[in-house]
Amino acid sequence: MESTACLCAFFPESYSSSAEVPCGYKAGCVTSMEPETQNGGPSVLKTVIWLVVLVLIVGGLVLWGKGGEKDATSKEPIKIGFIGPLTGDASSIGTVNRAAVELAVGEVNAAGGIGGRTLEVIYEDGKCNAIAAVNAAQKLINVDKVPLIIGGLCSTETAAFAPQAMQSKVIVFSYGSSAPNLSQTGKYFFRSYPSDAFQGKFGAEYAYNKLGAKKVAVVYHISDWGTGIKNVFVENFKALGGTVLAEEGAPQDARDYRTILTKVKGLNADLIYFPAYPDGTVAALGQAKDLGVKTRMLGGDVWDDPKIHTSVSGLGELLYSVPFSPVSDEFKAKLKAKTGSDAAPVGTTNAYDNVKIVSVVLAKVGISDPDKIADELRATKYDGVSGHISFDQNGDVETANYIVKKIEKGSATEVK
Repeated sequence: MESTACLCAFFPESYSSSAEVPCGYKAGCVTSMEPETQNGGPSVLKTVIWLVVLVLIVGGLVLWGKGGEKDATSKEPIKIGFIGPLTGDASSIGTVNRAAVELAVGEVNAAGGIGGRTLEVIYEDGKCNAIAAVNAAQKLINVDKVPLIIGGLCSTETAAFAPQAMQSKVIVFSYGSSAPNLSQTGKYFFRSYPSDAFQGKFGAEYAYNKLGAKKVAVVYHISDWGTGIKNVFVENFKALGGTVLAEEGAPQDARDYRTILTKVKGLNADLIYFPAYPDGTVAALGQAKDLGVKTRMLGGDVWDDPKIHTSVSGLGELLYSVPFSPVSDEFKAKLKAKTGSDAAPVGTTNAYDNVKIVSVVLAKVGISDPDKIADELRATKYDGVSGHISFDQNGDVETANYIVKKIEKGSATEVK
C-alpha cells in the first residue's frame, strides 16, 4: 500500500500548478511515493528530506526576486546636487562653473557612468546669498534626496546651507568656498578649493614684500568670505611689521562706497586691500575714479571674473590674488566648445575635478552610506585639471599655490 506526502509551496506564476493563491503566486504540490512502514521509518525520513529541499527552493526564489528588484533599481541614475550663483552676484563665474560640471558629467557617462548607472546633476541657483542657498539645499536634501551636493561657490552660500547638510548626513563638496571658518563645518564637508587661511597670508606677504607696502587701508565686504580673508590678511600684515590704517566693511549688496572711499583717500595708504564681490567691486571702483582715488588696489580671488575685467579696465592699478590652476590647452578647448570662451574663472577647474572625484568615490562605496563616502573622500589623492587634490582631517585641501594677476585692457594677465 502506498501513502502520498503532499508538500505545498508557492512558486512564481511561470511555474505550472493546480491552485491559484494571492499576490501573484500559485500553489504547487510535491508528492513522495513510499511504501508504508510501521512506526513511520523511511517515509518520515523522506518527508523531512523533501521539506529541506523545498525550503531551499523557496528561499532561492525569494532571493532571486529580491536580487531582480535590486538589479532593476541599480539601473536608475545616480542623482547629486549642485549649488552655485546662476543668477545675481558672481553669476558670470557660477554659470561657467556649471558648464564645467556638465562637461565632467558627460565624460563620466560616456565612459560607462558609475557602476553602469548614469550620473545626473540637479542644478540649483544659490545666487551667492544665504537665503537662496538654504532654499536650494532644502529642496535637494528633503525633496530630491541627494546623497551629495557639489557647492557652493560663494562662502556665503556654503556657510548658510552646510549645517543642514551636516545634520542630514549629506556630503558637501565645495569647488570655490574659501572662508577659513568653513574648516570647522563637520565630518561631511570637503572643498577642493583652498581656504583663505592660505590666501590672506599670501596677500599680506605679497603686499609687504613684493609691493613694498608698509601702510594699508582695508575695504571689504562683510560676509563669510570678505570678513574671513580680511582677518587673515590683517593679522599677517601686522606680523610682518606693517600698519593697517583702517578696516572699512560694507554689506555685500552695498552699491554706494563714496563715504568709505573718501575716508580711505585721506589716509595716504600705500595700498588698498579690497576683497569684495563682483557687483560691489564694479560700483566701488567706478566711484573711486570719480573721487580721484589713485592708490594701488589688491583684491582677492573673486576678482577673477570676466565681468570685472571688462567693467573696470582703466580705473586704476588693479591687482588680485588667485590660486594657481594649470589649465591645459585641452581643457580650454573643451570649455570653449561648451561656452564659446576658453576663460576658466575661479572654481571652474575645481568644479570639473569634483565631479571626477565623486564618480570614483561612489563607484567604490556606493551612495547609501555617508560615512563610507566621507571616509573614501578623505583618503582621496587625485591629480586633476586644477592640480593635486588631497584632504586634511577637516576636509580642506592640504596645499595651495597662488599667483597675482593684473587687470588691464579688458582682461587679466599674470604678473611675472
